Amino acid sequence: MTRTVKEIFQELENMENDNAKLIEKRQEELEAIVPTIEKAKQDIVEAKKKVDAEAYNKAKTELWTAENTKELLEEELEKLQSNPLVSKEEYHKLAKDITAAAESVNTEILDKISKYFPEFEKLKENFTRNVEDANKALSKLEHAIGKNTESYKYDDQGGLVQRYHVLDYTPKKNVAYLLNNFVETYNRVVK
Repeated sequence: MTRTVKEIFQELENMENDNAKLIEKRQEELEAIVPTIEKAKQDIVEAKKKVDAEAYNKAKTELWTAENTKELLEEELEKLQSNPLVSKEEYHKLAKDITAAAESVNTEILDKISKYFPEFEKLKENFTRNVEDANKALSKLEHAIGKNTESYKYDDQGGLVQRYHVLDYTPKKNVAYLLNNFVETYNRVVK
């Protein structure tokens, strides 16, 4: 079964969160090692004052261990902050999986749209025919019925009511552009 884009995204987010938690843990461990280093340095100074070889060796060992631990933690922190969380192969596989999952959904959507496409074409044709029929009727009204009477082209206050002295119908909400654009875009995408 193919994973969805959301599932893959969640997987990536989990990787990122796990990495962030490790970074935070390493930073806390680094902060915790600083007092150990300072204490070991103080113990060395005290052992030197007392000329206590055993305490001096113990403090030196503790300092060496703490500084090496700090170095190790800093290296690990640097890796966690800068190295990729997946291998190059995993990276490309995830990119391919994301693309495939998105393409699968887009194909499903396009299949659903395809079922309604003939209806959209009919609606576009009906809209265009409706505008043409309205203009034919207005032309008949103006020429055959109104006999191109000049006074009919003005309202009672003398204002021009017809554009360019011709009756015509222009839809207030012209969906032809929307439908044409949809049909043209659909044909480009499908082909």
